[in-house]
Amino acid sequence: MIEVKRLKDCTIEQGVKAWNVGFEGYYFDATTTPENFINRIVSEGLSPNLSIVAFKDNEPVGIVKNGIRNIDGKKVGWNGGTGVASGLRKQGIGLILMEETLKIYKEEGVDFATLEAISENTRAIALYKKIGYEVVDDLVYLEHKGHLTLEETPNEDYLIERANPQQIGSLSFYKGMNPWQTHWQAAKEGEALLVKDKEDVEVGYAYFKHTFDPQGKHVGTILFQCEAIPNHDDQVTIIHLLLQNVFKPVQDEIRRVIPNLPKKRSALTYKLLDQLGFTPFANQVYMIKEM
Repeated sequence: MIEVKRLKDCTIEQGVKAWNVGFEGYYFDATTTPENFINRIVSEGLSPNLSIVAFKDNEPVGIVKNGIRNIDGKKVGWNGGTGVASGLRKQGIGLILMEETLKIYKEEGVDFATLEAISENTRAIALYKKIGYEVVDDLVYLEHKGHLTLEETPNEDYLIERANPQQIGSLSFYKGMNPWQTHWQAAKEGEALLVKDKEDVEVGYAYFKHTFDPQGKHVGTILFQCEAIPNHDDQVTIIHLLLQNVFKPVQDEIRRVIPNLPKKRSALTYKLLDQLGFTPFANQVYMIKEM
């Protein structure tokens, strides 16, 4: 018999074990430690009260991490990872966990439930479709290592201003319904850029974070979102300006990454990054269920 408990009612050790057995043999090594488990919950805004753990014979055998954010007046629930112990898969535990998650979402008044799934994980995708999720986009995790060839665009029409990632969330064209790993909250310790036209109208934004090695050397840049206002005649120029400022100095031999970029919802950004030589590191599908 499967018993489901809220993560808040479990010990940290039980939560960590549920995660590690749930993601054993996954597409990448997702093994965690108590410290990393707690840090991820805090940094990504996940909720122990909304997350759940499955037990069999008093042993943790599965987990779903959940969070909720308010976006444009709507409550959006997101799934921060669903895992079931490898020896117990195909026994309906995943379905039990997901149905319990949807029950929690309904209790919390969630309007939309979202999740991401590895594109090759057809069994999980089929489960999510069974309970009402629909694939709305393909996601790509892009990377570029080393020197970046990015020509500087002459700019007389736009002003680029420094901002805080929090400011981006208030823009009318902020893509809050993009995957949760790309939200401004993921870059709250990072930087943001705003592009304004000659009338001081905001027409583009980007937010990102630099990473450093223990000696303080810049070794990477993570770009979370880079967008131009819809239907603008100069979208290519706006995004190009943002990219050249986010990734400078382009001669740095670093790793530049863009997590979970939607190919359709952010089509122009994807096209320009592809032209710059960014390559896929991982592919997922983005799924949404209207509650």
